[in-house]
Amino acid sequence: MRLLAWNIRQGGGSRLPRIADALKRHDADIVVLSEYRGSPSAPRLCEALRALGYRHATTLVPPPSRNGVLVAARRPFFGHGAVDVGLPEPYRMVSVDFATFRLIGIYMPNMVAKIPYWDALIAALSSQSRAIAIGDFNTCRAYLDEAGAIDATAHYMDAIEQIGFRDLWRHRYPERPEYSWFSTRNNGFRIDHAFLSQELAGCAGAVYYSHTERTAGLSDHSPLIVELMA
Repeated sequence: MRLLAWNIRQGGGSRLPRIADALKRHDADIVVLSEYRGSPSAPRLCEALRALGYRHATTLVPPPSRNGVLVAARRPFFGHGAVDVGLPEPYRMVSVDFATFRLIGIYMPNMVAKIPYWDALIAALSSQSRAIAIGDFNTCRAYLDEAGAIDATAHYMDAIEQIGFRDLWRHRYPERPEYSWFSTRNNGFRIDHAFLSQELAGCAGAVYYSHTERTAGLSDHSPLIVELMA
């Protein structure tokens, strides 16, 4: 089973046909798309996904001009909803139950605005033995996932591992610098992640970033791909 997480930047806009082509090439079973925007691009994106065989999708749509996360799959899931309806923008974290695991799609805010989202996510995951949280966390480790120490919330990267969840890519590549997003100053950051429970991490195959889409201008983020034998 292949999962793909990708921040498509402001709903995709005129780039949607090329984004759909990229999704077709990757041929994932489940896609988690952040910066899914509650605007006229939302139904166009959902229609494009259905044409690619993603017949099952979450229905939590952000308000117009706001960004959230969409989970779409070629296989059925058995329930979905916001991780915490009390969050300022609950459509930024969506939980989906598949037959053998729970998936939480993520699009966290920037800076300290993400703190209540991290707290809600850790609370939601603490009781899960087969789960994955995947998407754009807007969070990174100092001097490893970024060149400096800009992110004041980097400690959450350790907090989620303390409850038994593994940053799968970093676990595989402990010292490798690789960035999934670049700022307008061309500073690189690895802020797109997949955290897997220990049981689910034991079923994981390949994990990698595809930078072709970012360098081609389809988005300012690189898709993250995870393969599971689950």
